[in-house]
Amino acid sequence: MIRLALKPGREESVLRRHPWIFSGAIASESGDGSDGRAEVVDAAGRPLARGAYSPHSQIVARLWTFDGRTPDLALFRERFAAARRLRKDVLPADTSGFRAVNSEGDRCAGVLVDVFGEVAVMELLTEGTERWRMDLELAARETFTPARLIVRESGSDRDRGVRRPPLSRGGEGVAHAPFLENGLRFFADVSSGQKTGFYLDQRENRARLRSLAGGKSVLDLFSYSGAFSISALAGGARRAVDVDSSEAALALAGEHRRVNGFPVDAADFVRADVFEDLRRRAAAREAWDIVVCDPPAFAKKRGDLSRAARGYQDVNRLAMSLVAPGGRLLTCSCSGLLSPDLFQKIVFSASLEAGRPFALVARQGAGADHPVSLDCPEGEYLKGFWLSRQE
Repeated sequence: MIRLALKPGREESVLRRHPWIFSGAIASESGDGSDGRAEVVDAAGRPLARGAYSPHSQIVARLWTFDGRTPDLALFRERFAAARRLRKDVLPADTSGFRAVNSEGDRCAGVLVDVFGEVAVMELLTEGTERWRMDLELAARETFTPARLIVRESGSDRDRGVRRPPLSRGGEGVAHAPFLENGLRFFADVSSGQKTGFYLDQRENRARLRSLAGGKSVLDLFSYSGAFSISALAGGARRAVDVDSSEAALALAGEHRRVNGFPVDAADFVRADVFEDLRRRAAAREAWDIVVCDPPAFAKKRGDLSRAARGYQDVNRLAMSLVAPGGRLLTCSCSGLLSPDLFQKIVFSASLEAGRPFALVARQGAGADHPVSLDCPEGEYLKGFWLSRQE
């Protein structure tokens, strides 16, 4: 275990139980940290906390305990069991796809576990938690008892700023894992899909769309595998169109329609750069009853915020121009660095540029299976604004 001594005055966040230690707060280090564990002490050498050590990350330690306990198999079992109990209380009926462990939200910083029916995917988000893989894997198997556990290691590359598919173990022979969401049938692309294979965090927004979609036309931008469209069709939408740049994602979207008993029309799947497609539709003066705009994160580091703000404003301006009078827009941001207040200001500016008045009628983030620690509000990354175009 490596010992990280903080600079004078930098212990305040740890005393507030915030789980992140940034490299700039460290005065000195002692030990090799090869086991992925770190002990954080104040400037006087008094122990404060212990957690996962990631020497190549700006967040050099992600803290798990503040009482002197060392993160180990017994602790992993306890934290996973607590996470499992919470899910039993909050999951809707007819749902077998859910976030089982939500990193800091479950006091398991750097670890995600998503369950898709009989398959679980555990993603290790930091170099430190990668070094705990064997014990974390054992605890996950014992707690969630999946028929198949896939472990994805993305931490080392993420910490070094390298972008490539994460190293996966245990996924041989598994491509698509079937599961239910509110009675609808879906497949998670656990072999090569985005994140762990499916965007479970949008379940509540999909349920709201289902309740609003009767008789409506729905345009789903950045659709990925078309889950919003499936929910809309299940709610009685007269048409739903998916727009995405990924051929594989659109193929899976078509399969989702087939297994749920909805017609599959090639015209309802548009492979295109979404910005270019939006400009074309705006020039054609298209009008849709409901538009869903759920782009990927535009800001992955603080230096991206200015560029990301312009991107969000542009995409929302274009999306707003397509909403029919009295229609609705669901606009989302999954950029954790973008605050809800800033996102709302961007959306407001977009409405001015579009020349369309909108009312904000609801805010909806991730579901209750994505808990957010009060000690780490940065974990509340997903922002969803339901807007109604005023006539």
